[in-house]
Amino acid sequence: MQVPSYQRLIKPRRRGRGAAGLLLWLASVAAVAQAVDSDQKLFDEKLKAPRAMGGPELKSTAQNYSASFARMREASPAELVTNKALFLEHFDLVWQINRALEDQRPLEDLSALGLVKYEGGFRIDYGAFPQWQPFPELVASLVPTWSMDRVGPLLVNRGFRESDVVALKSYVDTHDLKAATSARTLPIAISFSKLVKKYDKLKHPIGKDLVFAFLYQRGKVEAEARRAWAEGLIRTLDDQRVRILRSYFAEMPGTGYWAASDVNAGVANLLAVMRLPDYEQRATAEARGVSP
Repeated sequence: MQVPSYQRLIKPRRRGRGAAGLLLWLASVAAVAQAVDSDQKLFDEKLKAPRAMGGPELKSTAQNYSASFARMREASPAELVTNKALFLEHFDLVWQINRALEDQRPLEDLSALGLVKYEGGFRIDYGAFPQWQPFPELVASLVPTWSMDRVGPLLVNRGFRESDVVALKSYVDTHDLKAATSARTLPIAISFSKLVKKYDKLKHPIGKDLVFAFLYQRGKVEAEARRAWAEGLIRTLDDQRVRILRSYFAEMPGTGYWAASDVNAGVANLLAVMRLPDYEQRATAEARGVSP
């Protein structure tokens, strides 16, 4: 899971991350490795990941979320970034939908909300249904990759001032997104790796629920770190410029596909990574951009 994260990019032209296939996406050192901060949370084996809702309940939750998104979108694009509660509501909802797909649970018709059934999963037109691709995730995914010499003039043509372009570049240059997410996620990954090795020594079986708890906790912490980074960036702009930035993203066509992954293979791959004798050293090194 966004999420992503419980989310995975499917189409190369799509903005940000799609959803599903989380296990295979996360089952690598690079995917779970980030830089350490002793003040951040560790993996909590008592905190379970939400189980998939039933079809009617899930549809009702999706309808309520979509309605809240629509109201906020009309009121203030900036609040789509600053409203932590709505953003995490999206994270939990996407998690629930993907867990339902993984469990092959029967789902209600969600096409009116933008989730069109497709090959055992869903196809989403993000232009028509932007609630499934949050504004802060677009900001965090795209802005750090921009060449301001190229994108800057495009934004100025839409109403940015030169000072706004400078502000964006300055923020990206002085606020490392990878470091921001790294500081929060590596402690969770390393503590989970230690727990896996402890269970192995005790010959205690590691169930899927424990793995999903790790993926959920790590994914949610990462998602919030990315949202917070995006909030810092949009606070360098006034409301008019935030609206322009939002409309610029909206002009980019994008289609996402959510589908179930091979859960058993994903769990096995992830645990194999966590069992590496030098996992902590590898993870920390990769987070710092150096070879282990």
